[in-house]
Amino acid sequence: MLSRVRSVVLSGLLLLPSAAALAGQPPPPPNEIVVSAANYAHTPPEVLEKLFRKPADLPDAPPPAATAEQPVQHYQFLRGEVFEADLSYDEVCKLLLPALATKNLRNTFDQSQVDLVLRISFGGRMWRDPFVREGDLEWKHGLVPRRRGTSLSAATAWDDRAGGNEAELYQTERILSETYPNSDAEGMADRLIGGVHTEDYFLVVVDAFEVATLKAKGNHAPRAWTTFIAVKQRGHAKFSEVAAQMIAKAAPYFGETLPGKARFFDRAGKATPGELRVIEENVPAPKR
Repeated sequence: MLSRVRSVVLSGLLLLPSAAALAGQPPPPPNEIVVSAANYAHTPPEVLEKLFRKPADLPDAPPPAATAEQPVQHYQFLRGEVFEADLSYDEVCKLLLPALATKNLRNTFDQSQVDLVLRISFGGRMWRDPFVREGDLEWKHGLVPRRRGTSLSAATAWDDRAGGNEAELYQTERILSETYPNSDAEGMADRLIGGVHTEDYFLVVVDAFEVATLKAKGNHAPRAWTTFIAVKQRGHAKFSEVAAQMIAKAAPYFGETLPGKARFFDRAGKATPGELRVIEENVPAPKR
């Protein structure tokens, strides 16, 4: 079975100043861009273990140390989960093209050359902890893996990274406390939240899968690497005003492993993609 994957041809890109700047108003405070990245396929297990056990906080993180030039890998994009955004999937792919090219990742129309499928999720949604995840790495697992549980389970209302509906979580705690008065349900919500609350974020998430592994393992193929980029939403900010900066700051980390969360500050502008040309290509769908 074949699926349709889009290859995007890059044209122009114009970064415009924010509306506040054009109106002569004081610029808004800078956005905090958070970047998290893990190369699951090629990072030693002890390095990954340290990353998830004790992630570092890296304000204005320097780019990765120079290493031998990476071999060229060819990829095609695949639409992942798309949330509220004023840029289309094609426009986000177009913004990603030059950033990926700096890491010797080349978009191709030639199916015989494709090494990687890059699944792209983006847009505005509620989130708690903008960080790559340790488990649930298979193709079948989306941005937030589905949890199994009863209607009274906290797992149905909460995810460590994505967070969830905090009011529902507290309601679950109350029901459990009343139903099982001798249990440790009291305080459950605060323990899970841990002072890190679910908030509105803009996200760009790139999950890379090796084509050879997809063909061999289908839905059980693990991610080769993930780069997770996030900015908290403020006021009436638009995704188009931050997407280009998000991707530019993350460019050095595609296919890399960061020891923690890299934090950057940048001011909002508006990315206006130029002419866009899209060509549909057939690529193997994962086995079911």
